[in-house]
Amino acid sequence: MAQKVKSQRRSLLLPLGAGAVLLSGVIAFYSIGVKPVEIDERGCPKQSGPVGFTVLLIDTSDTFSPKHQEMLSGFFDDALVHQGAMPIGPEELLVVYQLTEDPGKTNLLLEVCRPTKDLGDLTWRDGIHKGRSIAERDWREFDEKFDNPIKSNIVQGQATSPLLETIGVLAARHAPGKLGDQSRRLHFILFSDLLQHSKRLSHFRDYPVVADLRQSHRDLMADLEGTDVSLYRLERPKYQVYQTADHYYWWTEYVENAGGKIRFQDSI
Repeated sequence: MAQKVKSQRRSLLLPLGAGAVLLSGVIAFYSIGVKPVEIDERGCPKQSGPVGFTVLLIDTSDTFSPKHQEMLSGFFDDALVHQGAMPIGPEELLVVYQLTEDPGKTNLLLEVCRPTKDLGDLTWRDGIHKGRSIAERDWREFDEKFDNPIKSNIVQGQATSPLLETIGVLAARHAPGKLGDQSRRLHFILFSDLLQHSKRLSHFRDYPVVADLRQSHRDLMADLEGTDVSLYRLERPKYQVYQTADHYYWWTEYVENAGGKIRFQDSI
């Protein structure tokens, strides 16, 4: 009788032991499969880098009106919404610059990648490798950085607005260009009154049509191949004589002649 009981116990323990081994194997498999992506100081994947790029250039050569400030704040409020003016997807890099009088020393306000996963997209597999706590940490750090351009006191007002020179510098730094990887397009957003003003070319004086720029101002033609461009012209009553319809479409032609594609264009 005792021998029979022992035999029954063994028959019960064997499936339990096999189940425990199987469960351990499943956990080990998924622990490896959901290993967190290593990120750099910007919050971008270290190994693969960002999957997309958005660069916002803010022109503060003149003081913003309340409407302009509200619009700019809305960019950041809606950045995580696909239909927003400045949509940033997972693992995409957002870089925000402030225009300065020296194109080579543009003020970097923000450089951050959106985290790999939204908190609502996490599954039980992520929890095996502490995925939720890592995601929550990444989002806390992202939110802290993301608020800075709005909360910081940006100095407004300067004598010159070298927009074309600065676009050339930033395009060389971030855009794919003719020889780059066209699969990783750049979205370049210009938030400005669009009144170019430097020694080389000024919209406050007579200036050439875009078709003539390659001959007269070749150095001001950026390489915007692989770049989608959004233009937000900040309307200023004191400059209405310069901010004409022809001036508005001058920029459309400039982007297209430089190899870029207009994604959105509007006056505010």
